[in-house]
Amino acid sequence: MSVFNQHYAGQYDQFYAGKNYSSECDLIDAAIKRFAPTRPKTVLDVGCGTGGHAIELARRGYRVTGVDLSQAMLDQAAKKSMALDDIVRPTWLQGDARDFDTGSNFDLGIMMFAVIGYLVGNEDVLKGLRNIRRQLKPGALFVCDFWYGPSVLAVKPTDRVRVFAHDLGRVIRSASTVIDVARHSADVTIQLWSLDGDRLTGESSETHHLRYFFPQEFALMLSVAGFRMHSLTAFPSLDKPLGDDTWNAFAVAEAV
Repeated sequence: MSVFNQHYAGQYDQFYAGKNYSSECDLIDAAIKRFAPTRPKTVLDVGCGTGGHAIELARRGYRVTGVDLSQAMLDQAAKKSMALDDIVRPTWLQGDARDFDTGSNFDLGIMMFAVIGYLVGNEDVLKGLRNIRRQLKPGALFVCDFWYGPSVLAVKPTDRVRVFAHDLGRVIRSASTVIDVARHSADVTIQLWSLDGDRLTGESSETHHLRYFFPQEFALMLSVAGFRMHSLTAFPSLDKPLGDDTWNAFAVAEAV
């Protein structure tokens, strides 16, 4: 079953209207200032979704290429980026993290909003990281966040139902999660119902297979793929240590 289909992609920005992309790009900038010898000019955003980080980074003067598996999400990103001048507007590319090819080498790679978790198996994770490394210059930084395994097992995700109101009616979003401890993975099933008054106007269901990681395994995977870990902290901080209440970890690594 595919994920981020047209129905979900069309509602995505409403679901995450409270997500502070500007603050998260401040965090990326802080990592650059601390760990990069010079300010990057070009950015590769893998799993860019509807362009929240890519568009904000473009506004800050970076030349951004956004890659995503879902064409429906890229269509939303392209529509939103039309507000930018041509010279700074990101380039959008449909592709799989494991084998996309931009034909370029970048100064910085990012993979935000736990997107790396969509590479569930060990081989898939390594293929994705190696493919990203191949398209980064030596010394380039790579930053990402991911579900932090100790917290996932200690806290465990809960089933949730939310209702979003908009001009044309309501959208009901249900999310339920099943943890597979042996595979370090979680299956998140998301169901959507669009309503105009009491009339059902749209319905969809998709299951997202997500990997959560532990610190030493993630450091090893980065090393095998050609990176060196600089920092692993509690997202969204460069200084807060990881703890059992840390749902997301923030990693900064360097292409070697």
